[in-house]
Amino acid sequence: MRQHPLFIKYTRDWLHEVTGYSKGYLSRVATGKIPLSRSFIERVCFKLHKPEEELFLPDATEAQSTPAHTRNQQ
Repeated sequence: MRQHPLFIKYTRDWLHEVTGYSKGYLSRVATGKIPLSRSFIERVCFKLHKPEEELFLPDATEAQSTPAHTRNQQ
């Protein structure tokens, strides 16, 4: 079962401890049964001290680190 990349990098147990979200809720978000909400994104970013682009838009960070001439060829 596919899950959101956030849950590949961070375990549900650890996110539960850091964010206060229940493990059940995190499991449903991880598998897409519950869509990502703005409040979830903001709390996770705040608690992890990371920008939204890094945690929830992995393609955006990859695009920023890839030179423009390489991106255009892909």
